[in-house]
Amino acid sequence: MKIIVFFTCTEDMDRKKQVEVFQAQTQNLRVLERGWKHIKRGIHRDLLANNEASAELQTKILALTYCAWSETAFSKLIHTPHCFELDEIRQIKAAGERGSIVTAWEKCVALALRKIHSRNGNYVPNVRQELSRLIKIYIETPSQLRNKVAHGQWQVALNSKNTDRNPDLTASLANLDLVKLDLLKEGCEGLCLIVQALVESPEKAFQRDYWPLLCEVREQLATASKFTLAQKLQLLKKKRSRTGGITLGSTSPARTAV
Repeated sequence: MKIIVFFTCTEDMDRKKQVEVFQAQTQNLRVLERGWKHIKRGIHRDLLANNEASAELQTKILALTYCAWSETAFSKLIHTPHCFELDEIRQIKAAGERGSIVTAWEKCVALALRKIHSRNGNYVPNVRQELSRLIKIYIETPSQLRNKVAHGQWQVALNSKNTDRNPDLTASLANLDLVKLDLLKEGCEGLCLIVQALVESPEKAFQRDYWPLLCEVREQLATASKFTLAQKLQLLKKKRSRTGGITLGSTSPARTAV
């Protein structure tokens, strides 16, 4: 079953409606950010209390929140004023209707790359390849897990036809934790910033910001392979011993400034 969150486009949209959607999704993102922090606080408490069952439950809820956040962030991105033309927005939504959030992202990137005119050779193909890789990491794989969690497959994932188990996704569900979700969210934020710079200023801001932003995202991927939930718990314990309580401050070794 394919879940479409915001792609249904039953009427033409003008610039006024575009701004209204952008403002609405901006408000929705604020609520999701508050929800993210609230759920994280609960997971921190469960980890310190060694309440594994509750921590696992809230981690699944955080996974759903991540996917809701990432889809809302994408909707805000494509509706940002002075970015895409109205017909381009329609094309992106149509791609999502025919396929998924992944195909919508791919269409978004393809349209955005058309705006680069000053570079020749392999520059645009290389950027496309890199952004496609980030979409797979931060959008495609999490969306597969999101569908399983949304359909009640919280511990054992099934195949797409629900006729057998899916061992790979089952293993991914078992390995899901707060650290991985935090890094997914930070990486997706970086992806959104890269594409926004590409759409808003393909010849100036994008040329200036693309490589530094990409390096930050790559650094997060390297961090993800080293920083573990056990290390996160140790940092939480140290923070509690210093402050006497739990705060929402970062306990990760690296975070994106977005």
